[in-house]
Amino acid sequence: MPPLDLDSFVTRHMEKHGKAIPARVQAAMALLEKLRDDPSLDLADHKKKGSSGLESHETFGNRVHERLGLDRINKNHGRRSSSIGDWGQDLLDLVKDGGFERASAAAKTRLLDDAQDRLGTIIRGILEQDPIEVRVKGRSAETVIRDVLEQAEEKGKTGDVAQYLVSAKLMLRLNREIPVVGSNLGDRRSHADVNPRTGDVEIENATIEVAVGLPDEKHLTQISEALEDTDAEVWLLTRHDRVATWRTELNATDGLDYRRVVVNSVEAFVGQNITEMGAFSSSGRASQLRELFKLYNERWVAQCGTPGIRIEVR
Repeated sequence: MPPLDLDSFVTRHMEKHGKAIPARVQAAMALLEKLRDDPSLDLADHKKKGSSGLESHETFGNRVHERLGLDRINKNHGRRSSSIGDWGQDLLDLVKDGGFERASAAAKTRLLDDAQDRLGTIIRGILEQDPIEVRVKGRSAETVIRDVLEQAEEKGKTGDVAQYLVSAKLMLRLNREIPVVGSNLGDRRSHADVNPRTGDVEIENATIEVAVGLPDEKHLTQISEALEDTDAEVWLLTRHDRVATWRTELNATDGLDYRRVVVNSVEAFVGQNITEMGAFSSSGRASQLRELFKLYNERWVAQCGTPGIRIEVR
């Protein structure tokens, strides 16, 4: 049985402006995975009742990603299956035209394996090779940083990108060396280090911790210990839409001296300094953003990251 002619399908349904839509490619792999359990080629049989998404898309998405050795690009594989109603039946029709219905069990497995391998190659390229690309002209620095983090989230790399951007900004703003430390390696307590770091970055009388997710026990404990063990001011940097949640949680934590805690967004922490260093001019802001990304790429990405989290200005 010949492999499916996926090229035109991918161009027509899986791309936008010449670039793959990650959640849609993942949803396509999950739909193909579901065929292994339910060989129906009618999309209605695979959709969740009362929903526009694929039934159990997380379960099937996880299964194919594990088999292919791929990280998930976002926490929700399908993002409600990424408009599967617009293209899902076309994919199933392509499978049907490939002779799936009358094929032997072994041939069906080979056909699905090949199709998922080819879609998986697209995901692997997004994760490992395709850089983050942003437009600088006509946008505030905070908006540019937000765009970077949203694209990083698509790759499942928000924490890495946020931490490295914060470090690069500090080095650029303060004109001093900031140690290059891999994401989530700032706190070495788990390694039995006798002098563990108190956060992702320690600088003068401040500890800076980047936590892009919702409040969790690990970070709350880490902040409490930093406040107990030092007289440092602790900066907790998160995503712009989680600042209020973190402030509320920290303020309600028993025994935590909230007076020494500053909660801010990564977007503001990085973006506002970039605008100031650019003297509030459009050309200055663009120039400083390019310097920031150059430092980020040449130091942090080169030593701790992958090409897939490089930032390029288009």
